[in-house]
Amino acid sequence: MKVVGLTGGMGTGKSTVAKLFEEKGYPVYSSDSRAKELMMEDKDLKAKLIHLLGEDSYSGDTLNKKYIAQKIFSDKKLLQEQNALVHSAVRNDFKDWVAKQKGDFCIKEAAILFESGAHKDCDYIIVVTAPEQIRINRILSRDGLTEEEIKKRLQNQWSQEKLADLADFQITNDSDMENIKTQVNHIIKQLEERIKTA
Repeated sequence: MKVVGLTGGMGTGKSTVAKLFEEKGYPVYSSDSRAKELMMEDKDLKAKLIHLLGEDSYSGDTLNKKYIAQKIFSDKKLLQEQNALVHSAVRNDFKDWVAKQKGDFCIKEAAILFESGAHKDCDYIIVVTAPEQIRINRILSRDGLTEEEIKKRLQNQWSQEKLADLADFQITNDSDMENIKTQVNHIIKQLEERIKTA
């Protein structure tokens, strides 16, 4: 089974695109939500995170997100080490998941597909882009951040141009649902053709 990576910066609407693939019958693995689950369920990962970040990383079985965010976002080295632990657990979990799927291809949705090195496990990559103001408005209505905080976070992410250059396919999410569906259908057609002739 071929693995198709699906990525895009904050507020581009990659989850919306992932849902469209799912509705078409293609299995979707959400790396970001699975990572959060593994941080709670995987005893080995939990022990490593406590060793790295301290006992306060968890309160009982619950992840202490505020404490972790304060630690990792003020220390780049800690952030990298924490990401390495989580990405390793996600990579193993994804391999187990893929083995149980059926069909020509599955979707691996991940916010930092290239930055984490997870793109190396993908046969094709789709990047979702969106105009900056649309992205800001989406995040404003969703995350309770100020416009200034959003712009700062967006500056820390890879640019849409850089991601688009590295991807095989690009979907522009301008909030026009019919347009997005058309783009998804077009990519499915191209993927099916490429997989048949590969």
